[in-house]
Amino acid sequence: MKPYLKKILKKPAILALLIVAVSACKKETVIKPTPDPEVKTSPVKGKIDGKDFNIPQSGIKSTLFSTPGDGVKSLETSATLDANGNKLTFFIDDLKNGAIALTKKSGTSLNPGTKTIKVNAGTSQTYVQYFNSGNAYYALSGSITITITDTYITVKWDIMFKDAANHEFSSSGEFTITFASVVTKPKSEVKDPTPVADKPTIENIAPTKGRTGDTVSITGVNYSSTPADDLVKFNGVNAEIISATATKLMVKVPAGGSTGTVSVKVKNSEVATGPTFTYIQAATFTSFAPASAKAGDTIVVTGTNFSTTPADNVVHFTGPQNNLFTGTVIAATATQLQVVVPQGAVTGKIYLTVNSGTKLTSATDFTLVVPSPTNGWTQVDLTVSPQTGIMSAASGSRIFFTNGKTGRNLYYSSDKGLTFNNVFNSLPLTKDTLKVNFIVADGNYFYITTNLGVVKTDGTVFTKLIVNPNLPNLGFNGIVAKSDKVYLLSGQSYYISLNGGTSFQVKNASLGGATRLDHIASDGGGKYFYAIDPTSNKFYRSTDQGQTWLVTTGTTGTYFLNEGYKNILSAPAYTYAIFSTSAQIADNRLYQSRGQGDVFVKVSDEQVNVVKQWGDYVAYGGTSFSLSNDVGNSYKKYTIPQGATIAGIERVDNIFFIFCTTSGGQSVKIYKRAF
Repeated sequence: MKPYLKKILKKPAILALLIVAVSACKKETVIKPTPDPEVKTSPVKGKIDGKDFNIPQSGIKSTLFSTPGDGVKSLETSATLDANGNKLTFFIDDLKNGAIALTKKSGTSLNPGTKTIKVNAGTSQTYVQYFNSGNAYYALSGSITITITDTYITVKWDIMFKDAANHEFSSSGEFTITFASVVTKPKSEVKDPTPVADKPTIENIAPTKGRTGDTVSITGVNYSSTPADDLVKFNGVNAEIISATATKLMVKVPAGGSTGTVSVKVKNSEVATGPTFTYIQAATFTSFAPASAKAGDTIVVTGTNFSTTPADNVVHFTGPQNNLFTGTVIAATATQLQVVVPQGAVTGKIYLTVNSGTKLTSATDFTLVVPSPTNGWTQVDLTVSPQTGIMSAASGSRIFFTNGKTGRNLYYSSDKGLTFNNVFNSLPLTKDTLKVNFIVADGNYFYITTNLGVVKTDGTVFTKLIVNPNLPNLGFNGIVAKSDKVYLLSGQSYYISLNGGTSFQVKNASLGGATRLDHIASDGGGKYFYAIDPTSNKFYRSTDQGQTWLVTTGTTGTYFLNEGYKNILSAPAYTYAIFSTSAQIADNRLYQSRGQGDVFVKVSDEQVNVVKQWGDYVAYGGTSFSLSNDVGNSYKKYTIPQGATIAGIERVDNIFFIFCTTSGGQSVKIYKRAF
C-alpha cells in the first residue's frame, strides 16, 4: 500500500469519507481527499461592517453533509468572532468549484431577529448568516467562490447585509479547510435555519416620512388579501387600509398620529413591528427680513415646521412675467431659513414649499434693490491720470501708492484713505529722471525703491539710504523688509541691512544662471525668497535670504513687469504669481503654489492684474474683485464699478481699496469698501 494511503486510513474522518466515496454511485461527484502535509486549515480572515477579524483554527467548525447515492455534497462552516458568541456561518448547498451568487429570496424579511431565509419543501439553499448581539442577519447579495482540490476547500466571499434601519454593510474574506478537519454527517441532518412562520413581517415602508392622509406602502409577508383582516398602526394609531395583497399593504397615514414605529397584525397573529415613520407637521410662513435686498444677498425666512435639511425647503422669488426663480437655502432650522436672493428676482411675493407640501405665500412683497453703478463701492475723491498698474503698501492708518508703469507720482494718506496727497517731490532724489519702482512696509516704516536709490519714510520724513557708497544712485527693482532687516538685490550684488537701513553689507549673490532677478518677495517667516527673471520669465527661489538662487520646476509664463503690472507676486502664506501662458496681457491668470514654486495651480480663469496677501486674507482682481479669508482655499467674488478694471489693491483694517483704470485707460479711480 502506498505510504500516503496508509496515512489516510489512520485518520477516522478521512476513512469515513473514503467509505462513503466507494459505496456511492459511480456517476455521482465524489470528493477524493488526498492528504498533503503542506496544506493546513487556515484562519478565517476578513472584514465585516468595516471591522477586520482573524479567527484561529480553534474558533472554526466545519461539517460536510454527504449521503451515499447522492452526488451533491453540502458544507457548513461556522467561525466564532468573539467571546460573546457572535459568529459567521457559511452554508454551501451544492459543494462544487465555481462562484455562487447570493440573492434575497422572495418572502423574506431583513429585520434583525426575524427569520430571513425561506426554505421551501424541505430543501435548502446557500446562505451566509451573521449572528450579532442576538440578531440574525442574512446576506442579501454578493457571491461566494469555491475552490476544491483533493485535499482542501477554499472559500472566498464578498457579500452585502442590511439591517432594519436599511443600513447596508459588507463583508469579505476567505478561509481554507482540509478534508481532515471536517466532521461528516448525512444530509438528512441539514437543518433549515429559518423555517417559514405565519407571523407577518415588515420588510420596508415607503415613504418613511409624510403628513396625515398621505399614502404609505408596507411590504413583507403573510398579509391577508382581505383588508379587514389586517390591522396597521402608526405609533399606536389605527390606519385606514386602501388595498392589500399577501406581500403588500397600501395605507393612509392616520390623523392624530405621531412619529414612531409602524406595526402590522393579521387576524390573531403576533404583532410585527417595522421601521419608524416620521410625521411632517404643516409648515407656516410668518415673515422674512430684511424686506428689501439685492440679488446675492441673504434674507431670513421665519415660520414653523421647516425641515432642518436645507434641500427640503424650496423658496421661490417672483421674476419677470410671473416667472419664478429659486433662492438657495444655505442654512435651515425648524423656524428659520437663510436664503440667498437669486439673480433674476424682481419685486413681488416669496413662495415657500416644505417637504413637497402646500405652497405658502408671503403676506407682503419682497422688494428687490437694484445696485448702483458702483456696486457697493465708494469712490475716493482723487483721480490719477493716466496710468496702468498700481504699486501700494499700507501700515496702520497709512497708505502709499504710485502709478506702476511710469512711477512719476507718489501718493500718501495718513487717515485710512480719507484724503491723499502727492508727495513725489518730498523724495530726496533728483526728479528729472526719477521713477518709483516698488513700495513695501515693515510695520513701522515704508521703503521706496527707485531707479536712483532707496528712500525710507514714516510718511513725514523721507531719508535716502546709503546702500553702496561707491554707487550712491544705484537703483533697485525689488526689496524685502522685515522689522529692521532690509534685503536688496542688484545684478550679482546682494545687500543686507540689520539695522533698518542705517548701514548695509554687500555680498556676492549666486543667481542660479540668471543675469538679473526682479521683484523680490518672501514668505511670512522669511525662510523662502522668490524672484522673477525678466529675461527668461522663469521663477526663482532662495532659502538663504537671497544670497543663493535656484530656478524652480514649476511651469510659469510671461510676466509683464515693464507694462506696470508689478503686484503680480505675493508669498506671506502660500505663493501666488500672475503670469500669462501666451504673450498677451489679456491672458494674465492667477496661479497658486503650495510647494514653494515647484508646482503652480491655476486659481481663476478670469484675467487678473494684481494679487495681495495679509495673513489669512488673499485678494485678487481684474474685471471683478475676489476675496478669501482662508488663505485662498475659497473665494467670494464681488462686482466692481461699471466700466472699471482693477490695477491695484490695498487693505487698511477691514477696508479694501481698489485702484481702477477706466474705459480707455485714461485715468485711475480709487474705490473703497468694508468687508
